[in-house]
Amino acid sequence: MRQLLFFFIFLSSFALSFAQEFIGGVQLKPGIPIGDFETRSPEIWVPEMAAFANYQVPNLPIEIGLSLGYGLYGTKLEKRNDLYVGFSDELRLRRNNNLFAIMGVFRFFPQVYGRVFPFIEAQAGALYSFTRYSIRTNPFEEPIETGRDISDWARASQLGAGLMIPFKKPQTGQLEIRLMYQNTSRSDYLTREDTRFQPDPDGESDGQFIYSTRRSTFNMIQPSIGLSFFIPHLGRTTWHEN
Repeated sequence: MRQLLFFFIFLSSFALSFAQEFIGGVQLKPGIPIGDFETRSPEIWVPEMAAFANYQVPNLPIEIGLSLGYGLYGTKLEKRNDLYVGFSDELRLRRNNNLFAIMGVFRFFPQVYGRVFPFIEAQAGALYSFTRYSIRTNPFEEPIETGRDISDWARASQLGAGLMIPFKKPQTGQLEIRLMYQNTSRSDYLTREDTRFQPDPDGESDGQFIYSTRRSTFNMIQPSIGLSFFIPHLGRTTWHEN
């Protein structure tokens, strides 16, 4: 999967060097679990921010591109004085549950004339879920200890549709509204309730983390709202404005 990430980054950098019709933007999208994901983890939702860059194929109502997303689907803070043997000061144990998405993007714009432009979008790629912890004396100090509790990869695809609504000056950019369905393979992950610390009952050594790992898809419905702009010095679209 690491090789896949490097390949996508290389491909997007190569395209940016030669293409003339690029658009980039950001999207905010809450993820609403459905199906197996909702059954296994009904208590969570997955807010995500994504950045994308699409190439507008000349003379065709098509865009292809790359989207990178990051979501935080749970965080938990514990204040404990039993993490280390012989150290009784209160420490802050922070644990974050993270989701990283790398997706190839395909958009098709039906030939519709008007002030808004509907589109159909498909994505394919991978999700990387991981849980990290850090131990600090206070929020502003460097961590005493950091680590990764669990991580896993999953194949992912998305399908949906949206509307592109140009600004008053269309050449400056547009508002985007979308609704996507995400389907993934199963992977192992943790939620904020799935980890606990167990001190050594004899007090002779440091305690240990106990995990209750979950396994399911990351299937979701993802409504989103975002902004997109023509990338400076690489040209601007022509067919969207016709």
